[in-house]
Amino acid sequence: MPTPPSLRAMTPPSQSEPSRHAFTQPEVIARGLLTRGLFVLVCRNLAKGYCYLPGGHVEPGELSAESLVREFAEETGLKINPGRPALVAEVVFGKKGHEINTVFHVEHRGPPPEVVQSQEPDIGFEWLDAAAIVDADLRPRAIKAWLVGGGLSQNSGIEFVSDRQID
Repeated sequence: MPTPPSLRAMTPPSQSEPSRHAFTQPEVIARGLLTRGLFVLVCRNLAKGYCYLPGGHVEPGELSAESLVREFAEETGLKINPGRPALVAEVVFGKKGHEINTVFHVEHRGPPPEVVQSQEPDIGFEWLDAAAIVDADLRPRAIKAWLVGGGLSQNSGIEFVSDRQID
C-alpha cells in the first residue's frame, strides 16, 4: 500500500545522519499563510535576502495559534485570525538546526493592506506573487515545496513533511 501524501518524507533518513548530540533542542515555530488575491505575504531577512512565511517561535505554555497572533502583531502590527493548521514541516538543516513548523491559513481582520510595515529593523514584508514562489529563495524548502505543490488551497487536509537539509 503506498504512503499517503500527507505522511511523505521529502528526504528519507540515511545511514550517515549527523550525531544527535550536535543539535540544539528543536525550535517550535508557528507560521501564517496570509494571501491577498494571488499574492502571499512573506517576511524577508534584510541582511541575507531570503524570505519565509511570517510567524515566530512558540513560547513555553503558549499554543501555536496564540503564538501566531502574537508574532503577527509584534512584527507587522496586523491583527489576524488563525484558521486551521494546514502543514506541519519538520526540518533539520545545517550542522545544528532543527525546526518544527506549523503553518496555519490566516485571515486579516478586514481587507489585507497593500503595504505591510515591519515593526522590526531586520525584517521586511512584501506580497509575493504565488507564481513567483517557485523561483524565490523561500525557506525552509519543505514549506516552499508545499506551497508550489498546492498548499495555497484551503481545501487540502493537514500534511506532514520531514526534510533533512545537508546543503
